[in-house]
Amino acid sequence: MRAIVSFVVSWMLTALSAGAATPPPLPDCRAPEHHQFDFWIGRWDVTDTQTGKPAGSSLIESLYKGCVLRENWRDPQLTGGSLNIYDTQDGKWHQMWTDSVGADRLFTGGLVNGKMVLETTFRSARFPGKTVLYRMTFTHNADGSVRQYSDISTDAGVHWLTNYDLTYRRAR
Repeated sequence: MRAIVSFVVSWMLTALSAGAATPPPLPDCRAPEHHQFDFWIGRWDVTDTQTGKPAGSSLIESLYKGCVLRENWRDPQLTGGSLNIYDTQDGKWHQMWTDSVGADRLFTGGLVNGKMVLETTFRSARFPGKTVLYRMTFTHNADGSVRQYSDISTDAGVHWLTNYDLTYRRAR
């Protein structure tokens, strides 16, 4: 009987130690790709680039050991925000936007000529029956400001219309 108990205990310990192999390390976010969008981090006063009129305010925070950027947007008609992350598996940035009017958008993209370009497609109430290609381009300007230019296309990118053009300046 002792031999059987000893065998079972020995077998269980071997099975447990085999199943408890050290898992591979989790990826961290120290690689430069994870920080390509860090120029957007900060507390911002936002104006319409063309008119200079106030458009809103935004707080962009780095969270979760530098792996995620969280946007918190506020203007007189709308509050909303996004979570932004670099995905090492597909090598792209992803932004999930949601807001106070119930909109949600999942953008995908990355750096193009030093600018962060994120795109999505969706069915638009503004253009009934059409699928809209929606693009946002974030430019880190030499003076430390950030330009967020958005344009849309209803013909798969052949023609583009300005959606908005914003300039982010550090809040005082």
